[in-house]
Amino acid sequence: MAMYALMSPGGSPGVTTTALALTYAWDGRALLAECDPQGGDVLRGFLSGSMDEHESGLLELALAAAHDIDPDLLWRHVVALDHDARNWLLLPGLRDPRHLVQLDGAWDTIAGVFTAAQDTADVVLDVGQIGRSDTPMTLLAACDLVVMLVRPTLRHVAHARPRLDALGRQVGEDVQVGLCAVGDGPYSAKEISEALFELPVLAWIPHDPRSAAVLSDGDRAKKSFRRSALIRGTSRLGAAMRAHVAREAVAS
Repeated sequence: MAMYALMSPGGSPGVTTTALALTYAWDGRALLAECDPQGGDVLRGFLSGSMDEHESGLLELALAAAHDIDPDLLWRHVVALDHDARNWLLLPGLRDPRHLVQLDGAWDTIAGVFTAAQDTADVVLDVGQIGRSDTPMTLLAACDLVVMLVRPTLRHVAHARPRLDALGRQVGEDVQVGLCAVGDGPYSAKEISEALFELPVLAWIPHDPRSAAVLSDGDRAKKSFRRSALIRGTSRLGAAMRAHVAREAVAS
């Protein structure tokens, strides 16, 4: 099993919604960890506040891990999003971005907890928009694959380029980086890759606002949700991510 991260250059490409759909469609047990320094959205969005009583999450995990890294520590802080199989799991993010200061110096410990969790689940990190001073580079450096979500437009590709360049300079070449195109735009996958350092475009997720609203705001899902364009697209992304990591493992 492996650790992955989804990120964006800004401009609302829907990192949290995509990450939630990705782990929903994942082949196997998957944990979505909300590590966006600006805070988590799933408890108040997809779950519509129905689990407001759940008081554990990223901050509480970090505080507990500072004293004792128990192999079962992480699982005491997660929420099961599929209440039967427990294959779709969530570590809620910060409820208030002002609490970010309490994570200063804790990202190394958090990365260690996630790395240990790979024995029992694949871990997908939602780190939100990168390029700010609060981007958790320590977490990205610990990942097997980091995926930049990018809209196929000139503005979005232009925003992505310097952020990917900075990412490479800070985490080095040991961390694999890929791209995922989201939505509609005039550029092809080949053109996006050429503009962004020849990084591979692993998948293309089509514009599907109705299905996205189920995950972003808790709208009622129709029976066709499992077969929606969003879920099919993120299922392809998940398969491509796993295959990419497997190829790199063989090559190394």
